[in-house]
Amino acid sequence: MKTKNPISLRATFFVTIQCLFMLVDLPYIVAGGLWTPEGARSAGLNHSTVAIGDFWSIQNNQAGMAGIKRLTIGLSYQDLFGMNELAQRSVAVIAPLKWGVGGLSMHYFGFSLYSETKIGVAFARSLGKHFRFGIQLNYLQTKYGEHYGKAQDITFEIGLQADLTHDLHLGMWIFNPVSFKQASYQQEVLPIVFRFGLAYSFSKSLLVTAEAEKNSFINQIVIRSGVEYEMNNRFTFRLGCGTNQEIFSLGLGIHLGHLQLDLASRMHASLGFSPQASIQYTF
Repeated sequence: MKTKNPISLRATFFVTIQCLFMLVDLPYIVAGGLWTPEGARSAGLNHSTVAIGDFWSIQNNQAGMAGIKRLTIGLSYQDLFGMNELAQRSVAVIAPLKWGVGGLSMHYFGFSLYSETKIGVAFARSLGKHFRFGIQLNYLQTKYGEHYGKAQDITFEIGLQADLTHDLHLGMWIFNPVSFKQASYQQEVLPIVFRFGLAYSFSKSLLVTAEAEKNSFINQIVIRSGVEYEMNNRFTFRLGCGTNQEIFSLGLGIHLGHLQLDLASRMHASLGFSPQASIQYTF
């Protein structure tokens, strides 16, 4: 008598893709990118944005939120390697408060048989004229499909930014600094991720960034850099490059009054392009 296989073809397909990523490039299968930089501006600069401040600092380095002066909401979508099962979606809102700037964000990765959700509550504050500090408390949930339940975790991330000169800026950010366990009944732990970078403004229109990332799950240090050029206060063109098979990226920003639209695509040496779009509205 035959019995039904509890694992669907779609689940088998997803596991196969996970194994492929494991063989090709480990960083892409580590928790689906819950701690990867967010927003198409960041993607256009090949995620070299730890030292700059904008709306998506709420995911990339919370210290960068300190410069936001008005209520702003935003959406972001990334189609990782052109596969719907690997899509990443984010929504966030940032508002100035009496003692700083607060924000709420939610990030979702995956599909019905495997998904990861990150909900974060962030706070940032300027420390004088040249220093900024940010912190975010995260709730993480991983669902393993129809029969395998879910895991829930709480961790945090912190960031610092400093103006070394009028044009040179430094940024540091760390995710999960105390290495929380991913599941209490297993020995799995969340990685510790650290980024350090610089941003230099050659002029009002030209910005160059560079940063290094170390993930406790990965031996090598990833190096990234990007260039951003703004034209007529309306269009912004971006180009990035990096190591560890993150070859290059391209991006375009369009500023329309209270609305900011960004488009980008990153190129992986083995797996191809990952298009991304984000939009923000400032009240």
